Amino acid sequence: MVALITMAGAAFHGFNAKYFDTATKVYATGSQTSYAIPLYFGLAPDEYRKQVLDNLVDSITVHNYALTAGDIGFRYLVQALEEGGEDQLIYRMNNREDVPGYGYQIRKGATALTESWQALREVSNDHMMLGHLMEWLYSSLGGIRQQEGSTGYKKILIAPRFVNGMNWVHARYNSINGLIAVKWRRLNNKNLQLQVEIPANTTAKIILPAGPSDQVKENGKPIGNIGEKGILRILKGSTGTAIETGSGKYDFTF
Repeated sequence: MVALITMAGAAFHGFNAKYFDTATKVYATGSQTSYAIPLYFGLAPDEYRKQVLDNLVDSITVHNYALTAGDIGFRYLVQALEEGGEDQLIYRMNNREDVPGYGYQIRKGATALTESWQALREVSNDHMMLGHLMEWLYSSLGGIRQQEGSTGYKKILIAPRFVNGMNWVHARYNSINGLIAVKWRRLNNKNLQLQVEIPANTTAKIILPAGPSDQVKENGKPIGNIGEKGILRILKGSTGTAIETGSGKYDFTF
């Protein structure tokens, strides 16, 4: 075990010694993949992680939000940005149709994922290798995840990201314990509705971006009574509200 830890430490330091510029906080060529892989795999030193993420975001902004990562790097790009809370940026990059990417494929007439961002006709036009964004649709927009330490979705985490530009999201996952479903929509400029279905024999923590002064309702009634309709615990913080529940269907507005 000690030998493995020593080898891992040597690989960490060796990787950063070769590819990381501590003065500029740039990895290798400064490409989207160059930044994303060390962020995703925990190779970026803790004291520099925020600066590395900021450099990645700046590089995307400078290039007018165009995708440059390919099949290998794109998944790690999405994961690194999602972990860094940059969901709005992910949406902006992937919603474009004027540069190669998903919107560009649709503009070219694609009805399935193509092998190339450019939707070239001479290569495969029914290909899953650039489909990594699907993970983000479930884990971030739908917010379907597991709580830390959970296996088999026994302890579910529902934490959707309500990005600007999207008015509704429907996501469903057939877990080993049953169906997990999330639906959210914008009711108006200020209010949101979140409907959640939690399967039997599981518990869930539902995270809402509602502060202490925001009123949260479940099925039209203000929440507040522990034990009412499967609500086990309510925690309100400065940036959000966590509601722990048992199985069942819930309809929140906030």
